[in-house]
Amino acid sequence: MVRECYCSPPENRLQLSFHAKNGTKPGNATRLRLSKPEQVLHDRSASLRFSKLGARMKSIPLLRRVTIVPAISYLGAEGVPVHKYLRSAGLSVPSPEDLETLVPLHQVSGFLSSVARGEGINDLGFRVGGHQGTECLGLFGSLLAQALTIHETIEISTAMVSSYNSGVHVWTERHGDQVRYCHKYAECLSRDRTTEIEHLAFAIALANCGYGRGARWQLTRIDLATDPIELSAYYPALAEVPVYFNQPHTALWCHQSVLSAPLRPLGVADHPGVDEDQQNCYARSGPAANPIGQLEQAIESILGHPDMSLQLAATIIGTSPRTLQRRLAEDRTSFSRTLQAVRFPNARHLLQDPEMPTKEISQRLGYTDPANFMRAFKRWTGVSPNEFRRLHH
Repeated sequence: MVRECYCSPPENRLQLSFHAKNGTKPGNATRLRLSKPEQVLHDRSASLRFSKLGARMKSIPLLRRVTIVPAISYLGAEGVPVHKYLRSAGLSVPSPEDLETLVPLHQVSGFLSSVARGEGINDLGFRVGGHQGTECLGLFGSLLAQALTIHETIEISTAMVSSYNSGVHVWTERHGDQVRYCHKYAECLSRDRTTEIEHLAFAIALANCGYGRGARWQLTRIDLATDPIELSAYYPALAEVPVYFNQPHTALWCHQSVLSAPLRPLGVADHPGVDEDQQNCYARSGPAANPIGQLEQAIESILGHPDMSLQLAATIIGTSPRTLQRRLAEDRTSFSRTLQAVRFPNARHLLQDPEMPTKEISQRLGYTDPANFMRAFKRWTGVSPNEFRRLHH
């Protein structure tokens, strides 16, 4: 059966087709319908187009919260006061149910760079990446694990990365008989925030392409968008591969024939089956295609923060309060209206649980006083939270 998976609003849909894999057992897992290896090569101009909604706002890169879990685990094992750095960045240790929720890339890059500076770890991204495989990428990793060849991992990564991390652009290029698998991070990140995230992304790119899964990996060149570092210290198998630093973007070079190299299947324990509904839900829950929607998702990531404010929202997305306020005004909206657009649906959802006290709901929505929540909810709906519950049960 073929279905369409939409990663953005109807006017700018990216269509991905899925088909059932015969004989798949766990969870009726399905595999992406993939093109032939030579069709994976495409021009950068074929990337997603964004809608005009929120055109005056700058794009806000977001990524799945599961990304920070390997770093938290590694730093905790090394005795680093990870909670201090998480709090400083406005983050926390994600609960299992929050792993696939979204956070601003600016927060994550800030967390990693502050740890690197504060602890004197100039190779943090590689250290964390060396302990990270596709099993650390959540559902995105489970999709990659279904690939049977390097070509399939590259195509799945290129097609689905925007649902995992909208701050990175991934594409492939052909140069004679050579293929470049490239990625470039959002230009909104300052240079002092990109080193750790670029190193981590390099490790993820290797995992995406089947490094360590038994492929006949024969890279012919590596480009890194960072300052020089001894790469072979982390990846001995790449010691003979030429590495070029301070490049415009990071890229893995290989001969085109390598694309068809088979990969060793990964165990079901590490990657449970992913069915079509999960794939579609994952794509729909990814970063919004327009900046206003992205801002709402960023606000949702800090919704329960006791200091919810324009200042806090501006900080986590890497801008000033005045700039954020001006851009919202240019788009004929405001921070209070955007915050309301996030709080209201979350309030309705939380009120569906008859056991959750109103005080707890107000705290989860970022209200320090439950009375303020009750007044706001009545203004939105015309009824109190308790009346809303009675009407909907």
